[in-house]
Amino acid sequence: MNEAGAIGQDTFVGADTSLVETHIQAVFVDAWRKAVSVFPKHYFTIKDFSGGTIIENIGQGTGYIELPADFYLLVSFKMDGWHTATNVLYSISDSIAAVQSNEFTRGNPIRPVCVQNEQVIGGKVKTVLEYYSLPRGRGQKVEQALYIPLIKPIELETEIDVSDKLFVPLAYLCASAVYLIYEKGEISKALEEKVLGMVAN
Repeated sequence: MNEAGAIGQDTFVGADTSLVETHIQAVFVDAWRKAVSVFPKHYFTIKDFSGGTIIENIGQGTGYIELPADFYLLVSFKMDGWHTATNVLYSISDSIAAVQSNEFTRGNPIRPVCVQNEQVIGGKVKTVLEYYSLPRGRGQKVEQALYIPLIKPIELETEIDVSDKLFVPLAYLCASAVYLIYEKGEISKALEEKVLGMVAN
């Protein structure tokens, strides 16, 4: 944030700086979410959830798998027997999700579909990935299941578990969000545009 003057904007003065660190900690997760939306997925931690329990409906060729508690974004999901993996996880409210109950309009091994929904597992409501679909009667096995986990809030004194490629962009995105809190919209926008330029490079 000390570089703000280089962009031709006013920096913080006096008491304005007293809560900056607190604000940075408060906006960090939101800044990270914004980074996920613009940077390549391989910049982020990627985890595997292929070992999760499958609840299968072999008669229908469908089923679901519980998503990890820290799930944020699907990277890749593929059932054994699908021709291709998918990296799109539709919301249950999406129009594409609405047609998955019809065997003639739902996803298939050539064009698979995944839907995020909730199911009762072990007496508790869990968030799951429903997959559509496989041929009826075929055994079901997850071939690949990768996701980006949601990052935890930070304490500035502790080590932050992110790729070296993300340190500078996250610093700018945090600064942008803090300037917005202080109603300094122009500098906030300039810093965010600087991050978008980093993506292009």
